[in-house]
Amino acid sequence: MSKNISLRSLGALAAGALLLSGCSASAGTDPQAAVATAATDISTCNPAQSPISVTFGPQAKESVAIAAASLEAKYPGLKVSATPTSTSSYDDLTKSVVADIAVGKRPDVIMTGLGQLKFWVDTYSPAPINVDALPAGYQKQFLGAGTVSDTVYLAPAQISAPVLLVNQSALDAAGAGKAADIKTLADLKAAAEKVSAKTGAPSVSIPAQGLTDWFSQAFVQGSGETFVNTDGSAGFGSDKSVKALSIWPELKNKNLELGVGDQDAMAAFTSGKAAFFVYTTSVIASLQKSIGTSFDWMPVDLPSVGGEKGALPAGGNGWVVLSDESCRAAYSNALIGELLSPEAVAGASGTSYSYIPVNADAGKSLLASSAATPQLTYAWSYDKPLTPWGGFEGSKVAQVNDAIRLMAQQLQSGAEPAKAVSQAAGSVNAIVGK
Repeated sequence: MSKNISLRSLGALAAGALLLSGCSASAGTDPQAAVATAATDISTCNPAQSPISVTFGPQAKESVAIAAASLEAKYPGLKVSATPTSTSSYDDLTKSVVADIAVGKRPDVIMTGLGQLKFWVDTYSPAPINVDALPAGYQKQFLGAGTVSDTVYLAPAQISAPVLLVNQSALDAAGAGKAADIKTLADLKAAAEKVSAKTGAPSVSIPAQGLTDWFSQAFVQGSGETFVNTDGSAGFGSDKSVKALSIWPELKNKNLELGVGDQDAMAAFTSGKAAFFVYTTSVIASLQKSIGTSFDWMPVDLPSVGGEKGALPAGGNGWVVLSDESCRAAYSNALIGELLSPEAVAGASGTSYSYIPVNADAGKSLLASSAATPQLTYAWSYDKPLTPWGGFEGSKVAQVNDAIRLMAQQLQSGAEPAKAVSQAAGSVNAIVGK
């Protein structure tokens, strides 16, 4: 997921979407004029007269093929046109869909990164997901990640969570305890101090580059605080939020944090240089391949200020209905149901990406397989509630994330936390007009 989710260009993308709206053949005036249509009773529809189109990233190629074939078999005459983008970047996927809408080719179903949900809701008015059409095994606690203002607009599919990855061999060599015992940020610092005392080098990496807004939200919410207030303003300025975000400067000022970006942080962990790495569950499979038997390691829950276990923001992607005709909307919801079937989810959440299975039956089959190592078991058995990623006004996401990224980079460099967090919260509120 880390290589897929970058919202840096989303503000420009939103502006571009509005600029292109005057050219939209399907909208007539602007993208918001062609709002999605609620699904009708599918039994009243003629499948041959309601072909649907799907735009998605290549990471869902297997699950889309399974789902489309199943839906076409259930509704003879229905045609599902599925078009993957050339890269797995959610930004590129969004740009592709926006460009298609601008020339009158509005897809019925799209994949989108969970961090971009607010952009779609604010700009293109998708149809609510028909929750009743989801398969029985779907784990509905994950729907919170696709909900805006109490309405489910996105069905999470390939999802991930922030996680602490720990080199247990390094801890053993330093007498720093067990990875599973790290519950609080103080626990993390204490273990890191022992490892660094043994190695003479920094031992932790929480990269302040591509996922800084996600990590910041995770530390705040995981500690039981609010990241985005219900009115859309910054909620991370509380004393406890500052304490949670202080993990960066506290590590830096004790020479415990490497201070590198995403790729260097990953390389440091796989080579054994960093004993602690905050990242995403979706890379567990690739890390497993890179590390092999070099050392013992485990993913553990992200620590918080006091071990609160607050709900973390979901990463990954999900499905959104943009159909502007009621029968196509009905078949689109039916397709999403197929995309979340055990067979499709097993294809989407397997050993290539280690996404959290959103279908319980798929999770059971993966856990029963020979591929279920202790590391992958963590991802495949993850069942904690997750919240939406972000939540600030869709058209302002890029500017907001730039402000949060600047804050995180300042903190990673050892800045005074109360001042840096206060300035960031003020900047965010000015951006969103609060």
